Amino acid sequence: MTRCPFSLSRSRFSPATVFFTYACGALELHDWSGFNFELCCCTTNPCDALTYLEHHSADLLITDISMPQMTGIELIEQVRKINPLISILVLSAYDNFEYVRSAMRHGAENYLLKPLDPDELRESISNIVGHIQERAELSGTYGSTMLTFRSLFIENWVKGILSEDEFITRAQMLGINLNLDNYTVMIFTVSASYPQGKEKMAGLFDYLLSLFVGNYISHFYFETPTRLVCIVSSPNQTHSIDSLLSQTDNARIILDFPFFISTGNTVDNYEEVSVSYRNAAKYLFLQYSPMHRIISKDMDLSMVSVSIIERDYDTVPKDIYMEQLKNLFSTIPSSRRSAFVLGTLNWGVFQTSAEMQPEPEIIELLKNIVCDFSDESRVFQYLHTFISTCYEIVDRKHKDQSATYPCVDAVIAAVHEFSDKDISLKTLAARLNMHPSYLGNIFRQQTGYYFNDYVNEERLKYAADLVEHTDMKLKEIVDRAGFSSQTYFNRQFKRKYGAAPNAYRREMKLKNL
Repeated sequence: MTRCPFSLSRSRFSPATVFFTYACGALELHDWSGFNFELCCCTTNPCDALTYLEHHSADLLITDISMPQMTGIELIEQVRKINPLISILVLSAYDNFEYVRSAMRHGAENYLLKPLDPDELRESISNIVGHIQERAELSGTYGSTMLTFRSLFIENWVKGILSEDEFITRAQMLGINLNLDNYTVMIFTVSASYPQGKEKMAGLFDYLLSLFVGNYISHFYFETPTRLVCIVSSPNQTHSIDSLLSQTDNARIILDFPFFISTGNTVDNYEEVSVSYRNAAKYLFLQYSPMHRIISKDMDLSMVSVSIIERDYDTVPKDIYMEQLKNLFSTIPSSRRSAFVLGTLNWGVFQTSAEMQPEPEIIELLKNIVCDFSDESRVFQYLHTFISTCYEIVDRKHKDQSATYPCVDAVIAAVHEFSDKDISLKTLAARLNMHPSYLGNIFRQQTGYYFNDYVNEERLKYAADLVEHTDMKLKEIVDRAGFSSQTYFNRQFKRKYGAAPNAYRREMKLKNL
């Protein structure tokens, strides 16, 4: 029998499921029936494979990297356009990091080196079959509510609510690729009072879906009927966020819909998506202004500038604060003036608002924002009015806020137990007989932190103290501080302290000596 590198097999556990493989003779002779598969097609030509897939569904593609007609990566890109949910297993004789990285970025579940190890092959296929079955069972169980299940997962992802193990399990069940190296959160929104806002936002959603297909990998959920949140990635990095934003400008004309886009920074792993979301959410207040969009990476300022702008209104008199801002404005480059003004407005909204929903007086001021940042006189006349209004709102809230919140002390005490890896607003709210969102709002008003940010910050401080003052092994410190994995702990620790935990320990010992 002639060996045929491509083969297809039909799954018995789901009649609509097909197995597709680019393989060698060893794979053709493999006992697929043991995995409830039957082989149904073989070909040595990837172009024939694409033709087949245009007319048949498939669950798994097994492909080599090096082929005469096209590379395995090129084949994967084409297959993804036909069937975005297909699982992929890559075989290669090349132990090349870039090949592996590129394959995983395009959603390959594994990358096996030739000559194939039979046990490794069986384990890899068994894992893939498990994921396929989980998705089938999930779809059968939830049926029409599957979209809700997926939307809830995306919301938990951008808000960093799930533990790492729970997150990875759900992502695998939903077939979501976590091996990409660029993720950007985009928030599309319009005021809830806008006429036909819900219908227009639904039309925008349909437009974005057609725009993203074949170019981006995207995940959506509706935060409100008039606010759409999207995680977007480019598997081959040929499509930039800037070009995507330019394309969305057409939607304003086509749909006759003045929506606002706030775009977070691009992060290089799935664990940091919540950072991109928070950076995008910071500037949602600008939806009330004449501006059409904002990109948070363009709003970066030096630490010195941030330390001046982000002064607690309770600790500095208004006149002194305004004088400090004016001095700062005169020293920064003209290219950073927009970042200065919008950063100052953002801080004012943060100081006066709950969940970044501006007070009515602030909304009225935002409608008349000064966008000519070169006109220093007009800019500071506007900022003076804006900041004066913010100080008045803060003073009014202090007078109204005579009650204390013992629930915040209870949350802080629970966080400082540290070893509870599953601590969450949901569990604490149930313990305190409160709604999680209400508890989160109160906690942020009183501490200035989002709950998850506070938990991470306190755990890192506690862990750093253990690293510096004890001889405990890192694994023990990770467990004691309540982190879900050592890999995540190492990454977060280095980001905060500028060094890996062991290097930090050595530096602290030398410093103490």
